[in-house]
Amino acid sequence: MLGCFLLILLLDQPLAWFSHRYLTGAGPFFSTCTNLCEEAYAVLVWPIKGLPLLFIGSLAAFLLIRIGLRRQWGSVFLLLLLTHTASQISANLLKMATHRLRPEVLFEKGYDGLGFWQAGPNNDSFPSAHVTLIFSLFWPFAVVFPRYRSWLLVIPGIIGIGRLILDQHYVSDVWFSSWVVIAWAELFRGVGLACNLVYHKILPKKLAN
Repeated sequence: MLGCFLLILLLDQPLAWFSHRYLTGAGPFFSTCTNLCEEAYAVLVWPIKGLPLLFIGSLAAFLLIRIGLRRQWGSVFLLLLLTHTASQISANLLKMATHRLRPEVLFEKGYDGLGFWQAGPNNDSFPSAHVTLIFSLFWPFAVVFPRYRSWLLVIPGIIGIGRLILDQHYVSDVWFSSWVVIAWAELFRGVGLACNLVYHKILPKKLAN
């Protein structure tokens, strides 16, 4: 939170201007990557009897691998489902609460202050929905499989940088989105560890007594 606050106060607009002036040449690459991720996600949320494929697939994988086959790592699919859902809801609520203008408004006509609680259009910058969406799909796997964390974060990293290069978000928008996902993942992981402890250690002892 402190880092986000400092970014908003001191660095967001200078970094946005720097990116706008010197890094726009990379825009086509990041735009293509973003479009590919959007198309892939559209497949993941394809409705099957009213429920997104991502929901059905994650729940089925959890039941099969964790419950059926008793593989501990199968819990990642439940963590994915919970983290992704909670992060998306949080990001949308924050957007509606903060109404922050996007950098493109700053570049086109400018505005006073930090851009929060402003009338539209383009007042849905904080936090970044794209980063929340993509990061929440990869971070649960990065938590459960730390050995592959660097590789798993390549795509979310590209999307995050792309939101800056494409003048869609400030650094704090991307930064805060990432920590929203991490916070939810840690919360659900902690709850899962507590439930596992109760089920395997505490409950058997009490039943034995």
